[in-house]
Amino acid sequence: MSDWEADRAEGRDVSHAGRDDVGRPNGGRSGRGGEGWERLDGRTVGTGLSYVIGPAIPAVAVVAIAGPSSRTVIPLLALLAVLIGVGVLVSLRYATTRYRITDDRVESRSGLLFRRHRSIPRDRVRAVDLTAGPAHRLLGLAVVRIDAGEQQAGLRLDAIARVRAERLRLLLLDKGNAAPAESTLAALRPGWIWFALLSSWTPLIGFAPFGAFFRVLEIFGVEPAEVGFLREAWGEVSVASPVLVAVLAILTVTVIGLVGALALYVEVWWRFSLSREPGGTYRVRRGLISTRSLSLEESRLRGVEMAEPVPLRWGGGARLRALVAGVDPDDDEERTSAALLPPAPRVTALRVAAQVLGGPALTASLRPHPRAALRLRLFRAVWPLALVAPLLAWLGLWLSWVPDWVWVIAPASVLVTLPLAVDAYRNLGHGLAGPYLVTRHGAARRRTVALRRDGIIGWVIGRSPAQRRRGLMTLTAATAAGAHRVRDVGVGDGVGFAEQAVPGLLAPFLGSASPSTPVRS
Repeated sequence: MSDWEADRAEGRDVSHAGRDDVGRPNGGRSGRGGEGWERLDGRTVGTGLSYVIGPAIPAVAVVAIAGPSSRTVIPLLALLAVLIGVGVLVSLRYATTRYRITDDRVESRSGLLFRRHRSIPRDRVRAVDLTAGPAHRLLGLAVVRIDAGEQQAGLRLDAIARVRAERLRLLLLDKGNAAPAESTLAALRPGWIWFALLSSWTPLIGFAPFGAFFRVLEIFGVEPAEVGFLREAWGEVSVASPVLVAVLAILTVTVIGLVGALALYVEVWWRFSLSREPGGTYRVRRGLISTRSLSLEESRLRGVEMAEPVPLRWGGGARLRALVAGVDPDDDEERTSAALLPPAPRVTALRVAAQVLGGPALTASLRPHPRAALRLRLFRAVWPLALVAPLLAWLGLWLSWVPDWVWVIAPASVLVTLPLAVDAYRNLGHGLAGPYLVTRHGAARRRTVALRRDGIIGWVIGRSPAQRRRGLMTLTAATAAGAHRVRDVGVGDGVGFAEQAVPGLLAPFLGSASPSTPVRS
């Protein structure tokens, strides 16, 4: 039996005073403030330097390239003063922040002028996540985020020693004093990295460096013509063929985008592993420069979502994330924290989903949607372009700098929108697979969702004017893990499906209507 376990068996508080960073006795000393309150690690002040040094590097580079002048040096000094102030605030945060863990609560106090006290019952702790940026890793620290499963109810400790953070995670999740045995469900393979090149963000990544550079020039009041290498490049471009310049620009942006997407994939997903700990906790580890250790409690799991953007689908890949109670599916950061896999082969995503769900729910056969849903999508693909075409033709006639043929863009776009509309219809489907409701929709980003039926707490029936004319409706399942839709289903089929998925939930609101009777909105 370890020292911690012996102390706990005798009823002593083992979470703060009397232990060092790795849980060994330290003679009963506690952090300043008494009552077992502990400070953050003293090396936290060092991480504040990253807030000062990092943003100052591009500013110094601009001054070095453009040459020192009153227009560049004065803003630089102002920026440095602001960044130093940020460093001082970080130091104050360390000096005023305390935390403690008792037998029944996790508490933190912070603030100098405006004091803040956060307290979470230990039986409400649902996840303990560990993250470490470059500065934290260099100093052997980690940021601990304690999630209580409610919006804005978490607690963040930035930062404590890495070893202590890991022991704190085990303590709060009741895993004992030693790391539990884990079963690995998936781990990153070298062959997956090529899926990074199929990211839909590649074009934006290619433009990002140029946008950031010119934005810095604008902040410091430097004209691009004043920068030596830009002036020389513009002189060469002005005498070159426009077609050649356009081709070179596209190639440059594409290459930068591909390299950037690859680097981003490696940084986020390096050494990725998904494992299951005893007691029903899924743990995700990932990261190259900034490492992350994320926990997902099985009791909060409401299902999974497999997303297939068009480029990734063409390459046979997919993304997989968990639908977790208390996690907003529309929040990018929270959605990323619930990811179960990086962009990976579709067969791997289906295998991992089956292991998490306890069965192959995502591959269940789905009911097709009525042909009226196809007509609705074709209508949506054509009518906006039909309105835009006359406007473009008018611009071509009345504005000399607009070419006469610009109106052709609208009908030519039909060659893209119509196939997408047909594909969107083909992707529609819904069905039941044991304890799960399965729905699929989308073209540019096809989504397949398997949702626990016992996690559905309500239904929302929506009908737009276009849907009413065609006898369609959108059925939305409300859960603690967000709202999930069955799009453009027939009214009778949709109502019957809702009643079959969760018997008795929708019936009290239908009155005398049977599941096959259309419901008027």
